[in-house]
This record gives sequence, structure tokens and C-alpha cells, in this order.
Amino acid sequence: MSKSSRLSEVFEFDDVNAAILVFGQRRATIDLAGLCRHLDQLVGDKVAAVIVANHSKETAKENLASIRETNPTATFGEIIEALTEVDILKGFGLVKITRHNDQVCPVELEMRNPIIRASTGTGVKFILSYWEGVLGALLNKTLEMTDVVFDGNANVKCRFAVIGVPRP
Repeated sequence: MSKSSRLSEVFEFDDVNAAILVFGQRRATIDLAGLCRHLDQLVGDKVAAVIVANHSKETAKENLASIRETNPTATFGEIIEALTEVDILKGFGLVKITRHNDQVCPVELEMRNPIIRASTGTGVKFILSYWEGVLGALLNKTLEMTDVVFDGNANVKCRFAVIGVPRP
């Protein structure tokens, strides 16, 4: 299957109804950085981060369920490829996921040119919590973000650790 045909399965613009559909669910384009700044101001960054993290994880689970519904035999790699392509279409950034043979931190994420360029606050939770939800569901484990590092260009690297597994 070509990349463009895979994308058309997950991302669609319905010009008759003026709707953007991602995994069959209607979505909208918004100023994500602005929304996160406003949430931080309205309810404080800790509360806003919890709200956004929970929303992102639920969205991740819904997207994963949609993929599995249309392609129940999709591999880990195929699912990650579809979701990273959607991140590109949404303008979130270029994501690379690497699996490790490590019981503590089995997955690493690298994102180039992320839409959120702040290393703290709600925005970073918005993007990374989505992947925490996807990867946790795919691995059937509860994960947490660790070792979140932003370089001088605001690119981000993050590892996801399995909760409950002691670190060496």
C-alpha cells in the first residue's frame, strides 16, 4: 500500500461538509501553543497538564482502536508509521520511535521541529502524553515519561519507562 493511500485511510478533508476527519472522527485545527498557554493561565500549569495529559492519552487510545478496527493484524511498526504520518499532517512534528530490549525503558521518542517548543508547561504534556498513551497501549504496559531533553533547536527526546519496574 502506498503512503498516500495509507494517509487517505486515516486523514480526510470533507469539502462538502467542511470537516477534517482523522481516523473517522471530526477534528479541527487550532493554535495549540496558544491554547496550552491559556490553560496554564486559567487553571495553573499543574492542573492544565493533568487535563491535557488525560485528554491526549484518551485520544491515543481512540486512534489506536480505530487502526485496529480497520486493520486488526497491523504490526507495532505499521501502527507507529500511521500515527507518525498523522502527526506530520497535523503539523505536530517529525516523530521517530525506537524500541529497545530494555525492561525498564523499552521505548524512546525523538521529535524534530515540534509544534510546542517549550520544555515545561502544558504544551509538552500535550504531545508527549499522546505517545505515552499509544505506546503504553501497544505494549500493554503503564508508561511514564522520563529523561525528557530539549536541544538548542527545541527538538525533543524522551524515554518511556514502565511504571513499577525498578530502575537499576
